[in-house]
Amino acid sequence: MIKKTTSLIVLSSLAFLYTNAVASEVSVINVTVPKAPKVNVTVPAVELVVDGEKVSRTSTNLTSSDDTSVSEAKAKVSTEENTSSYVISKDKRYPPNYFTKKEVKKEPQKVEVGQVSNDRIAAYLQAPLLTQDEVVTKLKAAGFTPLSSYKVDKKGKVTSIIFSDESLTKKASKKGRGFAASLRLLIDGQNNQISISNPIYVQKAFLQDDYDDALAQSALKRLRDNFEGLQNSKDVVKFIRLPRYKFMNGMPVYEDMIVVKEGSNTTLLEKARKSKKVVFEQKLDNGSTLIGVKLSKRTSKFVKKIGYQNAELLPYPVLIEDGKAYTLAPKYYIAVMYPLLSMSEFMKIATVPGAINKDIDKIFR
Repeated sequence: MIKKTTSLIVLSSLAFLYTNAVASEVSVINVTVPKAPKVNVTVPAVELVVDGEKVSRTSTNLTSSDDTSVSEAKAKVSTEENTSSYVISKDKRYPPNYFTKKEVKKEPQKVEVGQVSNDRIAAYLQAPLLTQDEVVTKLKAAGFTPLSSYKVDKKGKVTSIIFSDESLTKKASKKGRGFAASLRLLIDGQNNQISISNPIYVQKAFLQDDYDDALAQSALKRLRDNFEGLQNSKDVVKFIRLPRYKFMNGMPVYEDMIVVKEGSNTTLLEKARKSKKVVFEQKLDNGSTLIGVKLSKRTSKFVKKIGYQNAELLPYPVLIEDGKAYTLAPKYYIAVMYPLLSMSEFMKIATVPGAINKDIDKIFR
């Protein structure tokens, strides 16, 4: 028993000595934790909305000290904003100068009779019935010159009056533009009204790219000032369509003129005069001549079938220019002068375009 105790004491002593020996050989490592660096956090200036008003807030510099971390600094800012006297609107956002900008209301421009309205233009201006003497007096007062008159129907209740002025003549004195040199007025006893070609409509259709709005507006104003009670006709067309107007796809347009006869201008005009079918002559500045010719009685009856209201398309216009006699293709001319023409009405006069071409051809034989 004594021997075992002595052995344990000896082993314990040896273990203690070994532990101290190992510990004396281990070096000591000192670890130093660096201090957190200072961080500058800048909140830029912002524009806030408070009850519909802008609030300008200056930037805030936040510096973390040795004892204050960045997260603590942010928490401080959050606390300040939550306790401030303004509220940030999150459900509505407004552009800059939203509340300071004043809305300027534009006064709607008044559209006069005969002008383009909703991108559309009336072909005619209509007013209560007048006598021929009254019409001529008013045309002259408006600065126009009546060129001739033509009785459309057998009873003489419907009369077409052709008129013009120097400005219209001058503008139409370009190649292929002579059909725009004059306007028409219809004394329509059948419908108890007068009907005047709208200068804007005619000029846009027949002058094409040479259309002069100031000129057309001036002519329109003079008519409006001298003919009381003018109203737009129901014949309305999209203004932008007029230069390429046609009855339907595949039908002729303005440029599809027909050359009836060739020869010198003088010879062609003499032949037309000899036919005794010329209703009026209008000399143009470029040496061309616009004439209006009578169609045969049988051919002329087509206006009765489709309505006398637009019968001022007669007498039929012919342009003598550069040694050729030109007519507007009948399928185009009838369609542009009767813009409300239906397909059924067109079928009623299906033979008329060919008959018109034959009648005009006879004039130059």
